[in-house]
Amino acid sequence: MTPKNPDQKHIKEIILHFLEGIATDKEVSILQDWLEESEANRQFFDEMNNTFHATVTLHRFNHPMVENAWEKVSKIIDQPSDVTTSRQRSLYFTALKVAATVCLLAVTGAVLFNLFPHSGGQQGGTIVRSSEVNNTKILLPDSSTVWLNASSSIEYGAEFNKTAREVTLNGEAFFDVKKGGKSFIVRTENMQVHVKGTRFNVEAYNKNSNTKTTLEEGKVELYVEGSNKSFTMTPGDQIIVGTEHNDIVVRKVDPSNFSAWKEEQLVFDNVPLSTILAKLENRYKVKITLQSPRAKHEMITMTIEHEDLDEVLEMIKLSSQLKAKVEKDEIVLYE
Repeated sequence: MTPKNPDQKHIKEIILHFLEGIATDKEVSILQDWLEESEANRQFFDEMNNTFHATVTLHRFNHPMVENAWEKVSKIIDQPSDVTTSRQRSLYFTALKVAATVCLLAVTGAVLFNLFPHSGGQQGGTIVRSSEVNNTKILLPDSSTVWLNASSSIEYGAEFNKTAREVTLNGEAFFDVKKGGKSFIVRTENMQVHVKGTRFNVEAYNKNSNTKTTLEEGKVELYVEGSNKSFTMTPGDQIIVGTEHNDIVVRKVDPSNFSAWKEEQLVFDNVPLSTILAKLENRYKVKITLQSPRAKHEMITMTIEHEDLDEVLEMIKLSSQLKAKVEKDEIVLYE
């Protein structure tokens, strides 16, 4: 698929910057305008998006293979449209995705990023799934950005952004919704979230657990399924809907504590330990109890990127002289 843009190399660079999470606001704006120009442009982005996520996963296991894959992708993109047909391009992209998926299955038994037609109903749709251990970032057809946490999926129909903007979420996702005329609706097992343009986090892993919505920016209308209850949320609001519809909690929180899981890097510069632990609980999905009142206000400087929980706890122990132990399903820090 050839993108309809006179400067293909520039568009390719912008797409790569976006997928790598380093795009500037100007580049994101250019990308959004370009995606709205044609269906061909959106299909081209989907191909690069899919291939990128597959090959990035391979990077951990076979760096030369990734370099080889991206070299092939670059050659395809750089060829003029009269030399390489859209059918040939599609075959190349498909071959790269299949190769990456096969290698990943052999190593981990899971696929990081899987995009495929959904056969349910008369109209096709798209389902994006993350693996059990990695989150992923996607761009919806309306240019809204979604971060999917591990073991999560999002589904939307072929008419998305034409008649409505509606997605179904199973798991956890952070939404950065592009402002537009159509309402953006997130459906889960027990609620609906209606927005125009805003940033918020939804945790809804299955119907047997609580659903948690946390608003960072903008305004949200939340409707509880099976009841006549609705709530207008403002920044800092969090609403927890229990398995019973009458079990609803509304509270004020620090929204950043509930989206730490999506950040590539957490930087703490002279930050209270209690604040750090709140973000660690969200990032690693664990319960952490601090038994030392004194240590709650201890100021710590640390940066977390790809460390596992044990490594992070070791960093905290070295910085604060605390000890750690596991009791039932929680980690206890004590003096």
